[in-house]
Amino acid sequence: MIVMFGASSDIGRRATARLLDAGLAMRLVARDCTGLDPRADHFTGDISDAQAALRDADVVVSCAHARFTSRILDAIGSRTPTLVLVGSAWRYSKVPEPRGREVVNAEAAFMQSGRNGVMLHPTMIYGGWQENNLRRLFDVIRRWPVLPMPGGGLNLVQPVFVEDVALCIAAAATRTWQGPNVIPVCGPAPMHWRDMAQLCASAMGYRRAILPVPLAPAIAALALVQAIGLQPPVDPNTLRRLQEDVMFPLQPMRDELGVEPRDFAAGLALMLAEDRLAGTGKAGSAG
Repeated sequence: MIVMFGASSDIGRRATARLLDAGLAMRLVARDCTGLDPRADHFTGDISDAQAALRDADVVVSCAHARFTSRILDAIGSRTPTLVLVGSAWRYSKVPEPRGREVVNAEAAFMQSGRNGVMLHPTMIYGGWQENNLRRLFDVIRRWPVLPMPGGGLNLVQPVFVEDVALCIAAAATRTWQGPNVIPVCGPAPMHWRDMAQLCASAMGYRRAILPVPLAPAIAALALVQAIGLQPPVDPNTLRRLQEDVMFPLQPMRDELGVEPRDFAAGLALMLAEDRLAGTGKAGSAG
């Protein structure tokens, strides 16, 4: 029995479909099970109800936030299921930010537990109905004739399509692990942020020039706004992360999970196609 926490999330639903298509038995745990795959057992609850949900678990998958890792470990008790936990590449950032610390602490708890399984750390996820990474960029593309780029957009990013993350989760849940493992989940090759933005604009039918914005003054201005008690339009830590390059090797993802991530242009096309099919209009177009 595979027990999944965070089953109502977009990634949880996608990974569930993959596992159920393979004929595996699942129990989906969510506060609201409305609309979850009817092929699985449903358990209405959350992490606080974990012990009851885990009664016969062979594999435990958590698509919930990494901060719940310690509570899941406590609920497992003397049971010995395989664990598949979803963290975040925030774990590798040097920016002192709460989200990164939560994932670092979650990974440490998992590693210290000595349990068999894996924690997956996705880079910037795009696609699906929950992500806001490219959605914010789409809004800027639609509204502005130029694209303001802190630091000129020269930092490297390695975005990964949401369906590829789901494939990794499903693959991790169906293999044998020895001890605790950690694997980054990423797109196929790093690219400059500005190139990613230009691909998005082109796919949406727009032509947008890049307007480089000096990074240090922008961070200082946002930090000042924050210091006087106001809410800045962008968290200064978001810009601080633009000083970091994201570059992860593909070999662990390929060798351990058997997943070959699709390139950004292909994933972007699928994202926009899903939007059109769902009638969301989120991606927008030049008309």
